[in-house]
Amino acid sequence: MGLINNMGNKFLICADIDPPKGIDTTSLFRTADLLKGRIDALIVNDMPSAVMRMGSLAASYLLKERGFDTICNITCRDRNVLALQSDILSAASLGLENIYITRGDDITFGDHPRAKPVNELDDDQLLTVLGRLKEGTDAGGNKLNSAPQLNIGVAMQYDPAGNSPDQQIEIMNDKIARGAAFFIAPPVFDLNAFEKFATKTRGKVRAPILAEIIILKSVATARYINKHIQGITVPDRYIDRLYSAPDKQKESIAIAAELIKGLKKLCSGVSIKAMGWEDKIPSYLDAVEA
Repeated sequence: MGLINNMGNKFLICADIDPPKGIDTTSLFRTADLLKGRIDALIVNDMPSAVMRMGSLAASYLLKERGFDTICNITCRDRNVLALQSDILSAASLGLENIYITRGDDITFGDHPRAKPVNELDDDQLLTVLGRLKEGTDAGGNKLNSAPQLNIGVAMQYDPAGNSPDQQIEIMNDKIARGAAFFIAPPVFDLNAFEKFATKTRGKVRAPILAEIIILKSVATARYINKHIQGITVPDRYIDRLYSAPDKQKESIAIAAELIKGLKKLCSGVSIKAMGWEDKIPSYLDAVEA
């Protein structure tokens, strides 16, 4: 059951995509169509950076109707326990069984900084609730007339400088026991550190792990990540390569291709965050395949 668990030994290529800010889906479909046949699934973001947009549920369904496999992101930020369960049931009823749950970006970063966040549940608590839904019971202990089929993905709190591998394995297996079907790791820029973690978890965590890849569009992008995104560091060697390269995009492609090729031996797939360069993802994939 579920896209990711049915991929066998295939290395999964996913790409993030943002719903439109409005109801015109022309740009959404144009971007998605450029990726058709090149990726295995689109991860449809739920108001990323807390910017008000079309909902991920509606955008996922529209993309599914267009022939794409989708992973619908649902965040805890904007919904209470009732709305979260209702949206998950709505998604499942529309055939959107691949769900990726996250806490959501801080609302003060977005275009409605005075809006009130909800955050009644965090992503870990929501996982428990969804596990109950899969068994036919809601968060209040009430029985459903039928249980949804869900393939639930969760963010993996991988941090080379944080928990020990043994602690992380214990945390991940606890999440699997409560219904997690796959994990998405934070952006990887250090293959050696990730390899140590992957080697330690091999055979001990029985769920696919996808690693995020952030496309470094420029030196400014790399420096922004280092300054503003906690727990993620772009090594100086990549910044130096981008700085000195006569063709910045070509060097960006080379860096991403190196990372993806390295990860093919370490995990089940990647999730590419293109940071507005979604239309250029085919060029990056060409470099991986070369």
